Amino acid sequence: MEAVRIAIIGGGLAGLATAAALARFGVGAEVFERAPKLGEIGAGINVSPQAIMALREIGLGERIAAVANVAPGVLTLDMNTGARLDYRDQASAAARFGLGVHTFHRADLLQALASGVDPKTIHLDHRLIGLDERRASVGLVFANGVMRDADIVIGADGIHSLVRRTLYGQDNPTYTGQMVWRALLPGSEVPAAVLEPSGHVQWLGSGRHFFAYYLRGRDVVNIVTQEDTDMWVEEGWSIPGDPDAMRASFPNPEPLLATLLSRVMQCSRWGLFTRPLTDNWARGRIQLIGDAAHAMLPNAGQGASQSFEDAYILARWITAERNDPIEALRNFRRIRIPRVHAVQRTSADIVRTKHNLRTEKAAAVDAVDRMSWIWGYDVAANWDKPPTVPVFDENLR
Repeated sequence: MEAVRIAIIGGGLAGLATAAALARFGVGAEVFERAPKLGEIGAGINVSPQAIMALREIGLGERIAAVANVAPGVLTLDMNTGARLDYRDQASAAARFGLGVHTFHRADLLQALASGVDPKTIHLDHRLIGLDERRASVGLVFANGVMRDADIVIGADGIHSLVRRTLYGQDNPTYTGQMVWRALLPGSEVPAAVLEPSGHVQWLGSGRHFFAYYLRGRDVVNIVTQEDTDMWVEEGWSIPGDPDAMRASFPNPEPLLATLLSRVMQCSRWGLFTRPLTDNWARGRIQLIGDAAHAMLPNAGQGASQSFEDAYILARWITAERNDPIEALRNFRRIRIPRVHAVQRTSADIVRTKHNLRTEKAAAVDAVDRMSWIWGYDVAANWDKPPTVPVFDENLR
């Protein structure tokens, strides 16, 4: 039996996790990344228990653990009064699900994933410019003149995926009227009292929330916010922001939050956009994964986590159906689409509750019970079984 030729377009979190998963099951793949070097923007990222389990199954457990922070709890405060609204003990979640939520600097997580992939199979400075779909293969054309043939093409090239546009044309994202601020601070510049007692604090206010937590031990403090706004804010991960404008977004902050905001000298901002829930994840031998297939709002913290579920389950199906790539991809979608759509609906719903209620109930809207069907998913046991998902109000589509 000839080895299946697999090309992964995109060397980000989804693409490298998929390459590592395929390698774990003895299937080779080549990764084509448009950038001249592997890298991620400087930002924090949370990965929930079921996705950490998936990475362990891929064989990356030790590498992941070496670069992760696992906060013992999350304290929620009123943004203006400083009143304590909730403390979520992460130890109980870890006991329930076998692991807690892991927090990473994105660049560290990317390198951990890359360590599971043969460097000779990662091709940098390869920007895809053409796809030629044939009956038994797909031709790839890159801007540097390289051409390749593949039996399966995996589009892991992110929210502005060229592979998706090639298959389905331009999408029409809808602005949500919400925007995000991000900043990174040296941990040494933030008084320890600001993030006591656990190193992970959430502030809630009217129409906005604000997270701050440590990365790389206590070397870095990651800030990420979300707020309702009447302003138009473009979509993008690295749009420079104005620190004074960021501070003005949080009027009358309580003293700890004010101290944290005063330390921000650089920041970025971007608008949050939704895309319709769709089954348009593939055509023939071409399969989309991660943000290229199912970009979602960040409210449930599942963007990267669902990509890691994709990686594991896709690798299992390609391994199980080595003689029939199209059937492998069809089965992958049969298992993944219902679950991912349910996660997307949850992500759309959570922020509405959080921004409309300023009570202990609001503080706990994304707490353990609400997330249990997501966090408790056993990807290794259920890779070939249709998922059980909650029933949602269709208005959340």
